[in-house]
Amino acid sequence: MKNKGTIGFSVLFIVTVAVLLECLIFQFHAVTNKEKPLTLKPGTDMEVQITVEENLAKLSPDEVKAIEVERENNKLLAEFYQEEYVEAEEEALVEKDGELFRKIKQTTIRASLPEAYYAHEFKVAYPIEEKGGYQVSTFLEGKKINRNVYCSMNSKIGCGVALLDSTFDSFTIVLATEEEIDIEQMEITLSNVFSPNWLRIGIMTCLLGGIVLLLFCGKFVQDKPEWVFAMFAFALGSLLIWGIGTNQVSFDEYSHAKKAYDLSFGTAIETTEAAMQMKGNLLPFFYNRAERKLVEEYEQKNHDFSWADITYQSRFHRSEDRVYYPNAIGFFLGRKLGADFAATVALAKYGNLLMYILVVFFAVKLAKGYNMLVALIGLLPNNLFIASAISYDGVVTAFLLLATVLIANEMLEPEKKITWQSTLGILLAYVIGSLTKPVYIVMALMLVFFCRKKFENRIQEAVFKLSVCVIAGLMLYAIFKPLPAAGGNYQLVGNFSYLGDKRNVGTSFSGQIQYVLGNPLIYIRVLLGSMFGMMKDYLFGGDSFIGYAYLGFKGWIWTWVCLILAFFTAICSSKEEKRDSIGIKYIVLNLIMILGTAAIVWTSMYVSYTAVGADSIAGVQGRYFIPLFLPFFSCFFQNKCKVPFGKVWVNRIGFFIMGGLNLYMITELVLVAMNL
Repeated sequence: MKNKGTIGFSVLFIVTVAVLLECLIFQFHAVTNKEKPLTLKPGTDMEVQITVEENLAKLSPDEVKAIEVERENNKLLAEFYQEEYVEAEEEALVEKDGELFRKIKQTTIRASLPEAYYAHEFKVAYPIEEKGGYQVSTFLEGKKINRNVYCSMNSKIGCGVALLDSTFDSFTIVLATEEEIDIEQMEITLSNVFSPNWLRIGIMTCLLGGIVLLLFCGKFVQDKPEWVFAMFAFALGSLLIWGIGTNQVSFDEYSHAKKAYDLSFGTAIETTEAAMQMKGNLLPFFYNRAERKLVEEYEQKNHDFSWADITYQSRFHRSEDRVYYPNAIGFFLGRKLGADFAATVALAKYGNLLMYILVVFFAVKLAKGYNMLVALIGLLPNNLFIASAISYDGVVTAFLLLATVLIANEMLEPEKKITWQSTLGILLAYVIGSLTKPVYIVMALMLVFFCRKKFENRIQEAVFKLSVCVIAGLMLYAIFKPLPAAGGNYQLVGNFSYLGDKRNVGTSFSGQIQYVLGNPLIYIRVLLGSMFGMMKDYLFGGDSFIGYAYLGFKGWIWTWVCLILAFFTAICSSKEEKRDSIGIKYIVLNLIMILGTAAIVWTSMYVSYTAVGADSIAGVQGRYFIPLFLPFFSCFFQNKCKVPFGKVWVNRIGFFIMGGLNLYMITELVLVAMNL
């Protein structure tokens, strides 16, 4: 009880310190605690000047690509159904000098206040029909006092909130909208209301708590790295879930959300308007805490099951969709508990996070002599981010990491007979990890090269290796010939003439295969150039590997920090540790497997996602190669390099660096970048 009391007191003390820091340091200026609505109508005590002009706004590369992809897909569908394709014309679009522009109305409002006013938030509310935005500049005694602050406006919440944190007596707003503004309907509110920033408090609490844990719980950190991993992963993942909210910023999160949401029902799916927008990537996006409140109110208003859309599905789901069960359980619990929409989405993300923590926990626990390396891979920012989102990537990463731990354990003990429990665990982990990305099943073929001494007799060896080959072969076959299942429509997808990722223009499965087979030398040059080009970019500053998907990435220096730390934990050990090497045979086989798997991943993206005959491979992301990290670093296991300090300091260094990196990225890419 004494220990429990000490722990409870420590937690309370840390949280209290974090709250005091938030109130005393970050919120000291918010003392007026009030809102000031402004009226721009004639006859008020403000001087207002308004000008309106037509302008052209250049479309971003993503907007242009979206238009091209939509046109290409409509052509394919018309061709497939033998219909005449008629390209729809949008009046607002203008092509000029080979570039696309959109017609907009630019409204400039210049206003002078009766007196100077300090404002933290500058809110412009207007019932726009399409998307728009505004730029605000503030002045004090004729002098410009802040940079131009841009704020988007979403038609669903009908406003946009810019954060100013400045004192001013006049301002200029430049609005860009697709329709003409009626100034009578516009509302502007200046606000300086005190409110604690709970995300920032959470970050400070995790920082202080992590330091206390690493410094004052040395034996626990040394003997239980799997528990330290679980605590760090849960705390950091919670900050990501809490901070990001319903913003869909992970890779293709809307498509994953659709499958997870539908999977949470039986045969009858009840889709509310908010859920429908989530499935279609149409939820309003918030850029600060004020907008977040408005967005969540909008979502909850449209999360009414009394007028939900009802559709039906089969009880038998495709095997690759079952990786969404962790997310689906969260959606189910949110619905049964009557939680609001934002809380339900959070529960869905927690389902994924808890599954990831549980699987990686056992991977760290089972790792023999290199559990710290496994824990650090589990704490990679990329991995924690996808584990804290609605995505199947958390399942892929966690189970493939567990599988490679189990197979590495067998390599480290070549004389020990492999048991049926170990065999079942390895194959099950590889199959689950490869359900949605079958190319990873080739990693399991390492089992085929186990030496004769690992088996009781030749019959067991033959059955074991044949089973591995059959499982791998069936999963790879399913890539090219998807098996029909209830609820699956493969009329179009299963046709080689149309198969390809329709998020990119010019893709064709059959056309790309014919090109590769007809030009093998050219493709080998494209493959090697793309593979080594990406490696060079990641290692020498051309690109960044460590990141949070659409929220952004951090500089290449952090890639090197993670690499050096991984090499350190793989090569170096404390004086009291004894490690083994996997041996030269498995080192060579590992490197061949890594190169082969990487080549297959690149080739799959060339065939499915890249335009036919392209001289580079599109769509390949660094996260695809995270499952290869442990096999690569296992090639460096040895017992010769000893550090002069104990294992507790090896673990402390590792957890401190990875925990600090994650907190830094959450602060920069979530708290600061999203103005939370």
